[in-house]
Amino acid sequence: MRHGRLLSLYCMALYAFLYLPLGVMAVFSFNDAHRNVVWRGFTFKWYQLLFHDAELLGALLTSLELAAAAAAIAAVLGLLASYALTRHRPFKSREGYGALLDAPLMMPEVALGVGLLSFLVRAGYELDFGALACAHALICLPYTVGAARARLKSMGESHLEEAAMDLGATELTAFLKVTLPLAMPAIVSGCLLAFTVSFEDFVTSFFLAGIGIVTMPIKVYSMMKFGVTPEINALSVLLLVATFGLLALNAALASSRPRRDGCGP
Repeated sequence: MRHGRLLSLYCMALYAFLYLPLGVMAVFSFNDAHRNVVWRGFTFKWYQLLFHDAELLGALLTSLELAAAAAAIAAVLGLLASYALTRHRPFKSREGYGALLDAPLMMPEVALGVGLLSFLVRAGYELDFGALACAHALICLPYTVGAARARLKSMGESHLEEAAMDLGATELTAFLKVTLPLAMPAIVSGCLLAFTVSFEDFVTSFFLAGIGIVTMPIKVYSMMKFGVTPEINALSVLLLVATFGLLALNAALASSRPRRDGCGP
């Protein structure tokens, strides 16, 4: 009983340490003052200023477009890589190939950003939106590969694709009609994770963003140089709500499984 109480107190202290600063930030986003030091009163003006800030909204749109493009690229490449690892016969350096796909997850972002910048400059590529989207897709690839690979492995026990090919379907038809629909919840789950990772990325964007490309993290960083105002708090609260919404959707998709892996009523 005593150990249970100590564990409960420890969990409460841990959650307070993690989420109490977020609660303070949310409260001070309604503070009627220009600095987050003293509470002056309740107001919605910072949210109104936020929605009338053209530069900030432009940076938000850029980040949304960039995250959508990176998630789409990472989803396609992650699905193909996972299919090669789980459905085809073993090949040489298979373990090394799988480890290479997970390398961006363990590599420091500073080293990755500097390396990508050096490569693009030496290769003569322009630092435009496409180059930045590909760089973000590289960072997001481990998340889509992990989600798709786990789902394809669990599907391998049902042998539905073998059954489809025994009935006359080609490998491409079995992939499109059987594998892809059953793997779709995991693919969408990986896309949501990739979208979140790309949207909040700062280091890679800081190194690779060309002239005229301003993402939301870079914009917030430039705003904080002049002092943290409640407008940044309001923006953080909205992003936090959106992130929790994506995480909830991801959890719902990850827990959804077709009955009997899609066979039977």
